[in-house]
Amino acid sequence: MPKCPKCGAENGENDVYCAECGDMLHRVCPHCHAMMSLTAKFCSNCGARYGENKPEHVFSIPGPVEKNGFLIDGRDQQKYRMVKIGNQIWLAENFRFKVTDSFVYGNNEGMASVYGRLYTWESARSIAPPGWHLATRRDFNELGLFCKGLGQGMVGTMLKTAGPEWNTHGIFGPGTPGTDAVGFSAKPTGVRTSSGVFSYMGSFAYFWCADEENMTRAYYRHLSYFTGAYQECSSKKECAFSVRLVKNQ
Repeated sequence: MPKCPKCGAENGENDVYCAECGDMLHRVCPHCHAMMSLTAKFCSNCGARYGENKPEHVFSIPGPVEKNGFLIDGRDQQKYRMVKIGNQIWLAENFRFKVTDSFVYGNNEGMASVYGRLYTWESARSIAPPGWHLATRRDFNELGLFCKGLGQGMVGTMLKTAGPEWNTHGIFGPGTPGTDAVGFSAKPTGVRTSSGVFSYMGSFAYFWCADEENMTRAYYRHLSYFTGAYQECSSKKECAFSVRLVKNQ
């Protein structure tokens, strides 16, 4: 019976959250003893892949290679541009590692190389290669403060790409072009809703944060075609958003 790491209460085998205190339950990887979510498909530390209740097999997660300003993911050889913004090193592209509960907008796999994949919150938490992590609220806050300190306009405008992809003319008026002032290169990749509908390509960008708001919702950052705002919101964890990774410090 899984025990809650926060209050120590025993829970049922199929419980994901503690019935006593509501905290997310974890299990210990039998291979490397790292803590992992009950809903994770594999251990992000050592790669022990899980079936319903037990490891199916264990594999070594190849470490990424950093070369000439690019990160090469050793698992699928996907190549990503890196950018240093203040004291942080970000991927300057949306992540594309293919896992269960990840999608390409409109189910058009050919768009993945340009716009990346869209991930549910649970899948987003388990895809980072060694040495990197899903951006947290703190990471996004640090990014925003650094951009504000440069004094080059609104943060959202500085993070958006300068190309025509943000030129949507919607119900809120014409699109506001980006400047890509710090090389973050955010594109309006849209969202896959919790009901499976793809929406808002060309209008909005959504980036998951690693932090959850409660049992059913998690935080994300939002950029819009009609404003330079840089907003934090929350959404159902079943929605699929873009993912940006940050290098561990």
